[in-house]
Amino acid sequence: MESKGIVRRVDELGRIVLPREMRKSLNVRVGTKLEIGIVDGNKFLLSKYSDMASLKEYSDAVANAISVSIEHDVLISDMETILSSNRKKHINKKLNEDVQELIYRKEIVIKKQDDGSEMLEFFPNTPNEYTCQLIVPIVKDGDAIGAIIILASENKCFDDASVKICKAFSKYLSDQIT
Repeated sequence: MESKGIVRRVDELGRIVLPREMRKSLNVRVGTKLEIGIVDGNKFLLSKYSDMASLKEYSDAVANAISVSIEHDVLISDMETILSSNRKKHINKKLNEDVQELIYRKEIVIKKQDDGSEMLEFFPNTPNEYTCQLIVPIVKDGDAIGAIIILASENKCFDDASVKICKAFSKYLSDQIT
């Protein structure tokens, strides 16, 4: 007989516990949304749900609008992956876990090499080529759902106006989710 995984009981409220090892390997945390479906008539399918994925058209437009204004690389992500960017080389790249954790904390992060900040590596196995980094989380109903990320490699970093622009667009994207 073929093993089908870990067996769990459904409690009286219809809940099951996802094993810690599985949650860890798939980066499922408290608050992570899961989509539940039925496959082949008798199998449940659980998959991570991204509010941001439904905003692809908006996030593409926002990335392009911000990049025109501040002239740096603009990336828009969900909690794990780059969804939109003014530079196509970043799209669909998975974010490093450290960056995911910063987004999860819902704090604006500003890193400038000139200030002595240690630069973040945004993508696994990819050397950092940027001297200025900005992460502005996108928050809906108190939960981080993604981020606007600005990366600059020139001597000219972003300023306070750039942070305000990103905050405004972060709110705009959040408001588009129903």
